[in-house]
Amino acid sequence: MSTEEGSKAVETGVKLSKTASEAIRTLAKSIAESAHAATQIIASSQQQLIGMDQVAQAMQNINQASVQNVTSTKQVEISAYELSQLGEKLQALTKEFKD
Repeated sequence: MSTEEGSKAVETGVKLSKTASEAIRTLAKSIAESAHAATQIIASSQQQLIGMDQVAQAMQNINQASVQNVTSTKQVEISAYELSQLGEKLQALTKEFKD
């Protein structure tokens, strides 16, 4: 092998080494960006989970309020009926005194 061939082989080796080095840097940068994106996705997923828990709690609160509203409405209905009955009795009593 001549000196010229040896020099060309070394130059080729240096070029290949530089190309490999650039590829490794590019790959490392891509891996770092992917890791950062994965971290952001995890954080976003956790926030969504918290939001879903809050929505579920709000729905439970709405359900409880609805049940209480139905109960209150029934109590008002009963009270209105009892008041109506009392009014009828009062009318009957006043009619007796008038007669």
